[in-house]
Amino acid sequence: MIRILDTKEFSHFLRVHRNEIIKRWLNKNEVQHILHKHSLPVIDKNSHILYEFCDCYISVIQWDSTISECHVKLQFLELLRNYNIATHELYTLLARLKTAIERIIFENGNLSFALQEEIESLTLEMANDLIGTFEAMREGKTDYKSENTNLLNEYKKAVDLSNIVSKTNPKGIITYVNEKFCEISGYTKDELIGKPHNIIRHPDMSREAFKELWDTIKTKKSWHGVVKNMKKDGGQYIVDTTVIPILDVDGDVTEYIAIRHDITELEETKEQLRNINKAMKSKVDELYSMTHTLEEKANRDNLTGIHNRDSFENMFSEEIKYAKSNRLPLSLMLFDIDFFKEINDTFGHQAGDNILIEIASLISQNIKASDIFARWGGEEFVILLPNTPLEGAYTFAKKLREIIAEHMFSYKETITASFGVVQLDDHDDKATLFHKADKALYAAKANGRNRVEKALFECKG
Repeated sequence: MIRILDTKEFSHFLRVHRNEIIKRWLNKNEVQHILHKHSLPVIDKNSHILYEFCDCYISVIQWDSTISECHVKLQFLELLRNYNIATHELYTLLARLKTAIERIIFENGNLSFALQEEIESLTLEMANDLIGTFEAMREGKTDYKSENTNLLNEYKKAVDLSNIVSKTNPKGIITYVNEKFCEISGYTKDELIGKPHNIIRHPDMSREAFKELWDTIKTKKSWHGVVKNMKKDGGQYIVDTTVIPILDVDGDVTEYIAIRHDITELEETKEQLRNINKAMKSKVDELYSMTHTLEEKANRDNLTGIHNRDSFENMFSEEIKYAKSNRLPLSLMLFDIDFFKEINDTFGHQAGDNILIEIASLISQNIKASDIFARWGGEEFVILLPNTPLEGAYTFAKKLREIIAEHMFSYKETITASFGVVQLDDHDDKATLFHKADKALYAAKANGRNRVEKALFECKG
């Protein structure tokens, strides 16, 4: 029965049987024929090159590296060229090496169809790479190839030393990681090679977060972004990541290379700054709210809660300016409670305060939102009526007088108030308008109280 091997078991299996694989390969009839035909002795340096090349082949089969990373590849091909081995014979050597590996795997009951197909595919990729290089060498381009390979190796070394690097096959299985990858993740190479790349996926990174990545690289384009990963011990690290698809000569993806920079400290600092900014904004909002509350309190009468005199005077000036600029009517109503001193003398100042509060509440419930209601001082109140002509203000004042007179108060059931009403004219300012309203109120009191008087006119309530 065929037994399915996991990646770690497969790698161990190939390492254990390495010498047997090489022995069987070199003893294959076709391989012996090629070696004898070209008088290529398997001794000393030649033997070392063949053994090291076999090790490279095994590394590719167990997904540890690619043939382009094989350090002995050029030496192996140079050896074959020196002994005039043909391209088709190189292919035969590779095919027999593949057969030797498959035979040993089969004999141990581990050769599944899927594994055989994977070995076949990887061998074909290696053959394409090796034959292309071999033919270039046979055409006299050895120095060119060697120089470029050395330069490429130097580039790779520089990238490996300064970045966190990994490679995966097209299915997302890890085939290579460098030391920096192991260092930051906490995993060993053996724990990573052959595993899906999501072994380091952080729970905070949803599957949807990687959809854009895969959608991009599957179209053979590079992807760049910031990724949060999870260490073996459960910790986290954040990397600025670039994933690059590597294409073969036919334009098909053969692997993906991911190059990362550790930005954990930077991102944590940014998060701290965001938290500080958030806390500062919250504090500013709190201070703004406190300031607004204090301003409101400063603009309100402590007893009744309506506008105080200072607040009213500020709005009074603005409303006069606005009314004159826009040619709109503006009326002013001044009223006070009749015989309020007697209420204080009879029931006490607490009773007087309660009546002032009741009056303020009663009037507030019966004026428009645009009307400005304030306590002028003592038992005297003022109402500014924007966009209201004198007759409208007079009618409204009579209504308020009736509401007060008909209301049942807590200490003294019946209370009345006297009103003076005036409209702004072109010659008025704040002082003259208020003076006219005050004269009208004085007339209302002089004429018997509990009545409304318009400025310059006497009107019965």
